[in-house]
Amino acid sequence: MFNLQLAWDRPAKISSQVSEHILLVRLEPSGAPAHLPLHLAVALDTSASMQGEKWEKAKAACQALVARWRSRDRISLASYADWVTPLAHNLQNHQSGEVPAILNSLVAEGVTRTDLALKWIESTLSPESGTARVGIPIPDGHPTTDQGEVLYDTGMLIVQAEAIASNDISLCAVGLGNAEDFNSALLVSLSDRGQGAFIYADNPTLLATQLQERLQKVQAIAVTDVTLKIDLAGGVRLKNSCQFRPDYLPLLETNPQEIHLRNLRSDTATDVLLALEVPGLNANQLAGSYAIAQVQLQTLESAPVASLAALQFTPSYREAQQINPEIDRDRLCWDINRYSTALTSIDDPMVTGELLSQIHAAAVKSGQTTIADEVSQQLDVLHKTGQLSANQTTGLLRATRQLGGGFI
Repeated sequence: MFNLQLAWDRPAKISSQVSEHILLVRLEPSGAPAHLPLHLAVALDTSASMQGEKWEKAKAACQALVARWRSRDRISLASYADWVTPLAHNLQNHQSGEVPAILNSLVAEGVTRTDLALKWIESTLSPESGTARVGIPIPDGHPTTDQGEVLYDTGMLIVQAEAIASNDISLCAVGLGNAEDFNSALLVSLSDRGQGAFIYADNPTLLATQLQERLQKVQAIAVTDVTLKIDLAGGVRLKNSCQFRPDYLPLLETNPQEIHLRNLRSDTATDVLLALEVPGLNANQLAGSYAIAQVQLQTLESAPVASLAALQFTPSYREAQQINPEIDRDRLCWDINRYSTALTSIDDPMVTGELLSQIHAAAVKSGQTTIADEVSQQLDVLHKTGQLSANQTTGLLRATRQLGGGFI
């Protein structure tokens, strides 16, 4: 169902020093497209702060989702504030006419119990063989406690997102409206740890379009659970990893030298970048190609596929600088995403300035002129005012996560 392709960013210069290299792992769909049925669970914030335009546009966006439904798909809807109110369970295409009446019966009042919304998503999207499962919480404010106070210790929400992902559910958190009113760093973390995509609708009018675009992508899911086993040669260390396409996601090892991927699509390749520390050759070794890693792709649907990653070692400085421009550009965009993610949780103007400068340098090197121009403007604002708004940092993060292509 997927072919496995490997490529290095550049050869290694023969040296006694450790060098870092990027290994591109591409999972290319093969054969006829096989899209899985989809079960989508949407938890809509109905707290008092949703009143007005956000409230009307959020309801319209939910109706627009159902309008794009396939006959074999199902959607479950709930509202949440002080508690969760299930509105529809396993709603199918022929029942779509029920949605407007369901949504119009809601009243915006109460607080934002994000913990209850996540709990409902996990319980509603119970394990189903051969079905893709995606949860979308749509808050417009900070999460609160049962006393209505802002929840500052959000660690338990991150744990909930990780548990959701471990059950093969992707979590796509939405930031709706003014980013000053919600916790961008939390929503990004929920999406990252939940193996989904962060959606930022600063203009509530655009929420319907953004959700429909996301729906189109998750309706192309072909495989829900993939394992990459990475067997490394002696002395080689996996330093960091990310999924770069079709959605940027920082990745963590679930077990030593093992990475899980969720919900691979049949309409586009999935690219994973591995940052590997490679030791230099010893005095008895000659220039040539050396096996550094073996990558094995495992799914429940097909037999394992393995490929060997051999790295060329050369004594020539010139040959060692023959960089693969595509992988090097992806590496720089990876850096941009790491820095922009960090921006959402930083209040120190000095650190903010350093991160923006690093983003600017990487954007210039990788030819991302739009990002470079936006960062230049933000640096000017920072120098004049001493701070950036949450809308600016969150908007920049949304833009950087589109660098791999195919994002909301």
